[in-house]
Amino acid sequence: MPFTLSQLNSLAPDDFSSAFGQVYEHSPWIARRALAMKPLHGFGSRPQVHAALVAVVQSASDTEKLTLLNAHPELAGKEAAAGALTAASTAEQASAGLTSMTADDVSQLRALNAAYREKFGFPFIIAVRNNTQSAIFGAVKSRMFNSKSMEMNNALMQVGEIARLRLMDLISE
Repeated sequence: MPFTLSQLNSLAPDDFSSAFGQVYEHSPWIARRALAMKPLHGFGSRPQVHAALVAVVQSASDTEKLTLLNAHPELAGKEAAAGALTAASTAEQASAGLTSMTADDVSQLRALNAAYREKFGFPFIIAVRNNTQSAIFGAVKSRMFNSKSMEMNNALMQVGEIARLRLMDLISE
């Protein structure tokens, strides 16, 4: 059941972190820091909550940003095969058809994931809820031509979009 803004604004710090720590994959520190940015009158909208979360990521150290990116699972990767994804990641990957791919498609995506990680040092990240399976394959292939700094920025923007979509599920307005 989604939180209303009133409920969200009345949460104790540990409860806020517990409820919204899942917005950024395995990175509850972002929610904890964002809570410190809550205006005196409370967050007034879902976009305001999202902006606080994004500001935390933008102000994070390079090491923290890389840790955040590496907290994300590879698409159709080992975590998915083992059933070890978070509930949100499982639903998101299923929404893009990644859980119903052929064995050949899984093999191809895993090879692309490995090449991407080798080049950039973190997994390929895309807001799968906004994409189809073919768009995801095209994106990973085209983004391989980017520089590491471009891809770091792309990945962080995608993580922000994933967070925005997850907030839509967690906060009613």
